[in-house]
Amino acid sequence: MHTIEFRLRRPHRFHVIDIVVDGTGLLDLVREAELPYAVEEQRESAADFAPDPVPLLAGAYALPRADGRAWPSRHLLGEPVDGATDVWRDDETLLLTCPCGVDECWALVARVEVEDAVVRWSDFRNVRRDDWDLTGLGPFVFARRQYEASLRATARAARAARTARVTLCLSAAAAGRRPPRWPRSPAARRAAG
Repeated sequence: MHTIEFRLRRPHRFHVIDIVVDGTGLLDLVREAELPYAVEEQRESAADFAPDPVPLLAGAYALPRADGRAWPSRHLLGEPVDGATDVWRDDETLLLTCPCGVDECWALVARVEVEDAVVRWSDFRNVRRDDWDLTGLGPFVFARRQYEASLRATARAARAARTARVTLCLSAAAAGRRPPRWPRSPAARRAAG
């Protein structure tokens, strides 16, 4: 039985979900599984990119936004909020997304099955590289109780972060200062010029 941890992080104005399996980040596990295919693709594409270096695409994902995917969402409990798209099916759940912010661009999906006592992740797939064989990644079987407890903790972490932010704003207002400016998202910074 594997263990899983869902960690809420806030690298920007929004929270993301960092997934840790058996103490190792999912991004690292995926990078290792994709590396042989990415290196081969890099070698084959060298002439197309010359004289610039060819990007290595193994593990080139971003953590998904927590909005709609953290607890109480059932996204990670086999009922994906994203639904089927042109690049993944109804029975697949988005786990990692493209760094550009468009989920359909470059994503890692898997089948998430929930049973009485276990949650199983299997059939991992990069939506743009069907020829990359990721059968070496998983399947992962988690105790449902531990899985759901970690998922529920994302709601507590989000509430604690909101409470801390409100407290800072109220403290600043009580002291006659302006509330702190929070870093804007990359999209907001681009829009502002």
